[in-house]
Amino acid sequence: MVVLPTSERAGGDPAVAAMERVLEAERAGNMRLESCAERAKQTVADARAEAAAITRRADERLARVHDHYLKRIGQEVETLKTASDAGAAAQGPVSDAVLAEAARRLAAKLTV
Repeated sequence: MVVLPTSERAGGDPAVAAMERVLEAERAGNMRLESCAERAKQTVADARAEAAAITRRADERLARVHDHYLKRIGQEVETLKTASDAGAAAQGPVSDAVLAEAARRLAAKLTV
């Protein structure tokens, strides 16, 4: 399609020429608007991908922390059992109050 310059399409009429310029500006504006909308869509898609990656990394890190504390709790329980068994052999049975206090101290130690 051949597009004539504004002055040739207007046939010398200044009103027609002015309308042609307005229409050209409108077409250019629409093209820029479409371009901006496409860039905005891409920016949103990129942000969503980055958010998903951050969420995935956070989940992985939380799982490692959780596994670490489960292991540590298991080790502390074994230490308490060993100490309890040694103490029980030397002192007799451990009271529920002593065991509850030991559990409270362990929980405090693990949550600090």
